Amino acid sequence: MSTATPRSPSGRIHILGLGNLGRLFAHALAKVENAPPITLLLHRASLADEWEKVGRRIEITTDGVPDRTGPFDVELVSPQGSQHIIDNLIVATKTTKTIPAVSAIKHRLTSDSTILFTQNGMGTVEELTKALFEDPSTRPNYLACVTSHGVYSQGPFRSVHAGRASVTIGRVAHSKAPQYLIDKIVQAPVLSAREVTPSELLRLQFEKLVVNAMINPLTAVFNCRNGELFNRTAIVRIMRLLLRETCQVLLSLPELRDDPTTPSRFSTQNLETVVLDVAEKTAMNTSSMLQDVRAGRETEIDYINGYIVKRGREAGIDCRNNEKLVQMVKEGIVITVDEASQYFPEYHEKNS
Repeated sequence: MSTATPRSPSGRIHILGLGNLGRLFAHALAKVENAPPITLLLHRASLADEWEKVGRRIEITTDGVPDRTGPFDVELVSPQGSQHIIDNLIVATKTTKTIPAVSAIKHRLTSDSTILFTQNGMGTVEELTKALFEDPSTRPNYLACVTSHGVYSQGPFRSVHAGRASVTIGRVAHSKAPQYLIDKIVQAPVLSAREVTPSELLRLQFEKLVVNAMINPLTAVFNCRNGELFNRTAIVRIMRLLLRETCQVLLSLPELRDDPTTPSRFSTQNLETVVLDVAEKTAMNTSSMLQDVRAGRETEIDYINGYIVKRGREAGIDCRNNEKLVQMVKEGIVITVDEASQYFPEYHEKNS
């Protein structure tokens, strides 16, 4: 009687979601010494046509210099497509598209697979687990990263790397993900990545959540670049209203409560300093949320300020200003500084 030989991991990395971040990761990994085999997963046939038109290359422009990498292997995701197991998957879709995108390849993921989540916001991993991987015995291993690079699109498979920064990567709590994908990300000079512990990763994710919640939606409703926000007193007041609610929520979270650094790290004073510093460093950037609003696309607000409202509701904390901002972004409301007090009732309070 023969015994089946266990399948060896291939080392191939699949990338799902080929917007700016997906392109940057593909480009960066392709430039690693002894680069791993990379497959780009295309979710619609028209993308395959666009891929041919651009010469089967990804173009990333840095400091005005275009750099084309490739060719990459590509697969059109479809019921008739490849059925081969995916060992390493980088998910770079919008948070709102993650569940349907991963659902289409769920049958190719096993408990030996590793998924790296690269998106903004919080709550995606929990939603995906509940929708697709409730059984721990068949659930893939999870990694997540916090990315501060600034990237914007110039068309299909072409992006500008406008703000060179860093990536922090680590295992999601209780994950037993192999080291392979972490090492490949850390080896990519373009990404300037470092590995951290699951607990530090979580703290960094919450810090990034606060930065996104204070900058992205305000640029959307005031229709301005990052650097134009906080040189206006009225917008600083609104930011402080949002931040006051957000810090109350963060300090109540069970996953942060036992950390002795939480009270100082997630204080309003410290986080305001972090937010203002990021806004200054990315002054010329157009936030991803403002880009989405201008293009008429669905935003990720439910996973940013919406997540804060959700966790606040669970803890019995009133987050009316964050809730108002979520509503404004969803309704596409754009206002001037003079109109701010009409939308944020606590605007005139002395402590704001």
